[in-house]
Amino acid sequence: MSDKSMGLWLGQVEFSGFGGYPEKMASALISCGVQLRRVKFGDGTISGIVSPTDYWTTAVTARRYGVRIRAGKRRGLYFTAIRYSRRVGLYLGALAFVMILALNSSHIQDIELRSSTGLSASQRSQIMTILDECGLQKGKPSGTDTKAAESRIMLELPEASWVDVSVVGFRVVADVETVTPKPEMLNSSVPCNIVASRAAAVISHTVRQGALVTETGSGVPEGGLLVSGIVTDGAGNITYHHASAEVIGEFTETQEFFVPYRETVKLADGEVTEFTWLEFEDESLPLFWGSAEVADAVYEEQTEPIRVFGHRTPLSLRRGRFTAYRSVDVVRSADDCIDLLSGLMADFEENFYSEYEIVSCEKTAVPEDEGIRMKAVYTLRGNIAKEQEIFIGEGN
Repeated sequence: MSDKSMGLWLGQVEFSGFGGYPEKMASALISCGVQLRRVKFGDGTISGIVSPTDYWTTAVTARRYGVRIRAGKRRGLYFTAIRYSRRVGLYLGALAFVMILALNSSHIQDIELRSSTGLSASQRSQIMTILDECGLQKGKPSGTDTKAAESRIMLELPEASWVDVSVVGFRVVADVETVTPKPEMLNSSVPCNIVASRAAAVISHTVRQGALVTETGSGVPEGGLLVSGIVTDGAGNITYHHASAEVIGEFTETQEFFVPYRETVKLADGEVTEFTWLEFEDESLPLFWGSAEVADAVYEEQTEPIRVFGHRTPLSLRRGRFTAYRSVDVVRSADDCIDLLSGLMADFEENFYSEYEIVSCEKTAVPEDEGIRMKAVYTLRGNIAKEQEIFIGEGN
């Protein structure tokens, strides 16, 4: 019999009996739909466990078959409720707690801005204004759509490179990542040369400090000297400077992309299983039956403080969500492969070539037995200047 039947969840009653026909009694109970658990037969005896709602049927059936029965230990929610049935305040408090929790969960109570790259005070103020104008503010329903806010933040905040606005319970969480700042340059007091970060043809240059070594139109290898920080005047005197320049170079790179005709992919969009725990300090009370474990799934977790009328309580709710993987056999046509290759190339260019100007891109699609391979020859332009410290007395 299932241990998870509703009757046994509510409570359990142990019984024992002797005399008469115990086997016939058990058969009759099963036929009536009574769920018996841990049934044991001895020499004219029977014992087991039934739910409180089935005990009366068990007693009547035992009498019918001449079995003398008596109840043993009683435990479970049903008997706990009876034990505290006179404590009306306890139940009213629990009911009020549930109602307050439900009310707070249906309306926004808190707004959190997060960013691993950091946000200035003006950026935070601008984001909060956008959220407010899109209806994401305290006291508003938590079911408000967040897509409009995401679009506006991306459009109105030039520094934003990635935005995700979501409503988690009664909290609005806005994750905003800004453009990663360029690496810190060498201290301006440190003598340095400007060298090429990669092999390229020099297209143009703007020298702010130092002596230009490579002219426009010439080629330079990776690490080749572009602007020297060692300057000699007309009298033959040598001085050391922190060279500063912007040198635009043109270079080519070849990339390959491949998409198969047939592929088995795992998508994390299957059945969603959620578990909730009530937490107080280091204690966790599971608000579910069984174990919180789902095989072959993606797990996400959020912890939210419980607030009553806007005030934070020592209690919190921890929600775990398992999203099962779903295996899908994908069969693509040649056109499907070409479309997907175009998407892969666009993502690659956005992630790796955003700092360069793409002058041209020669694409060649090569059909193979297993799929289509795309070869792309990019011609790129960008700043190839790289600072390199001059170590005086050690050669240059």
